[in-house]
Amino acid sequence: MLDPQAEASELSRREERPEVRVILAAPRGFCAGVRRAIDAVRDALNVHGAPVYVRRAIVHNLEVVRSLEAEGAIFIEELWEAPEGSVVLFSAHGVAPAIAADARRRGHIAYDAVCPLVAKVHREVERHERNGRQLILIGHRGHPEIEGTLGHLRSAKAFVVNSVAEIADLPMRPDEPTAYAVQTTYSVDDAQEIVEALRTRFSDLVEPASSDICYATTNRQAAVREVAAQADAIIVAGESFSSNANRLAEVAALTCPSVQLVASATDIDWSKLPRNGVIGVTAAASTPETTVQDIIEALSVRYRVILEELEAMRELTVFKRLAIA
Repeated sequence: MLDPQAEASELSRREERPEVRVILAAPRGFCAGVRRAIDAVRDALNVHGAPVYVRRAIVHNLEVVRSLEAEGAIFIEELWEAPEGSVVLFSAHGVAPAIAADARRRGHIAYDAVCPLVAKVHREVERHERNGRQLILIGHRGHPEIEGTLGHLRSAKAFVVNSVAEIADLPMRPDEPTAYAVQTTYSVDDAQEIVEALRTRFSDLVEPASSDICYATTNRQAAVREVAAQADAIIVAGESFSSNANRLAEVAALTCPSVQLVASATDIDWSKLPRNGVIGVTAAASTPETTVQDIIEALSVRYRVILEELEAMRELTVFKRLAIA
């Protein structure tokens, strides 16, 4: 407990701090697919005991990975790194069937923690291939979700496009039977532009029955767009290698003059924040809420924070837990 003089000094220090409104975007942070994947690792540890091997990052967040490592998970890049007969999990981003077949050959007890919405895209491209259609994937080359989706094609060649400009270079006839699918964490606005260009280019184009971009990506981009319209600066909590985190930053930058993507509160560039005004905060679908709270605490050290939440929409989606036996 502070003595009266120290308490007065602390009160004076607080009053000297500039005041800012901090608007938390909602929804933000973990989506249903991320929760399901993290739960799958913990359930496997509870059922089988440590170690449990996870091929690639279960989700794109180092804090989550480090936490699961502390509980007994071992993250590997390829299956050969796990001893034969090990318990192995595949990440939420999805894998090619060849990876699952390799796990069986090695005698692994394998669980696939793929997000159900990514699995939906896999079923779509397989159906298009059976129907003899050329495939176009809208997404980022080299992203694990795109790599996994490409692995679900046996004979058809798929072309990955990431901009309207790339459509003109596609080696396909305008009347060729074509279909497209979209990376679930892609920018809603960018995808719409590319889809419009595909509709113009191809006369026989089959589209997804419903949007491939997942509800969480869509909702978080919509929420940060609303916050960014009111903010002098935006902080996006997420990893630099997270697709959905980068898309949040891009969407915010369309209307907000200062946007930074930070993995943790220690990464905040204070020179990019206003002395007074409004600071918006959001978090990628793979970012734990603890990271957001750390950012709020860091802001509270330098500012007198007036905290509020802007709820753009309410999320009720829950995925069935992965069966671990």
